[in-house]
Amino acid sequence: MQKILVRAPQWLGDAVVSTVFLSRLKARFPDSEISVLSAPSHVPLFQTHPAVVETISLAYADGKSIFDVARSLRERRFEANYILPRSFRTAAEGWLAKIPRRIGFAGDARRLLLTEAVPYDAHLSYPHRYLKLIGEEALALDSVRPHFPSKEPSPDKKAALSLDRLTKPVLGIAPASVSSARTWDENRFVEAANRFQSERGGTVLLFGSPSEKEATARVRSGIRGPVIDTAGRCDLAELGWLMGRCDLFLGNDSGLMHVAACFNVPAVTPFGPSDPQFAVPRWGKFFPIQHPEISCVPCLRNDCVRFGAHHKECMKAISTSEVFDALLSVVNSPR
Repeated sequence: MQKILVRAPQWLGDAVVSTVFLSRLKARFPDSEISVLSAPSHVPLFQTHPAVVETISLAYADGKSIFDVARSLRERRFEANYILPRSFRTAAEGWLAKIPRRIGFAGDARRLLLTEAVPYDAHLSYPHRYLKLIGEEALALDSVRPHFPSKEPSPDKKAALSLDRLTKPVLGIAPASVSSARTWDENRFVEAANRFQSERGGTVLLFGSPSEKEATARVRSGIRGPVIDTAGRCDLAELGWLMGRCDLFLGNDSGLMHVAACFNVPAVTPFGPSDPQFAVPRWGKFFPIQHPEISCVPCLRNDCVRFGAHHKECMKAISTSEVFDALLSVVNSPR
């Protein structure tokens, strides 16, 4: 039985997409034991995946060095290491652990740390980029879906969050992002939510990580109708359950867009520097809004390098009316 280690990506959206790779890897090697090396915050995502036998929490922030991680991996005697991120350090982990087969994306010096270096193809969708590591970049994605845990909050937590007061339609909103260039204006999120509730009623459910609580609090303060702010108040599985309660979702090009896809929640996404052709999830209904007539779109940057009136011009060009019309179109169409 082959022991395989998969080094998971750092960001939530990439981690969600990587669950498709895990499913196909297990189908390719049904007798293998697959372990995942993951950021602590994503451990529940991989622990609940049916293809995974062990999830190893990677906590450099807790004082562990790359040598500590490599020593722990070496003791487990893995035979193959699939490395999904493209950083030098993630390739060095398997090399230091002396895992015999190390398969990852070619790039600069990290090629020297791999036994099988696969060219990275930015013209593939995100799931297909990972699947290329096992030669399945042409796979039809309707044959496999991403995985995300779902756990109903306890009665006490549901009461604390006032989840018994949810009224339809439930509009999920994630107004923050780790990428400043991909973040739509908070005031426009507020305007879109207020116009939507004025037209259709319902409840706004705000999503965000603990570090995004200030952003969601600002948005919450501007929403006039029923609103519940869950940012930083739920674990990953509870987040999945909450997303499943939504009738539609509005958020930036970020990880929660991919969570919405796991639960077939139709999503409206303001797109600026990214290319929706490759970034939009391949599952569910997605309605990207972008202005490709702007000369620098898509630049693929996480931080805008333009100044003055042109700073984040691609995101400023997306109006509240465009987003509001898209939300109405989604909620009025059959799910």
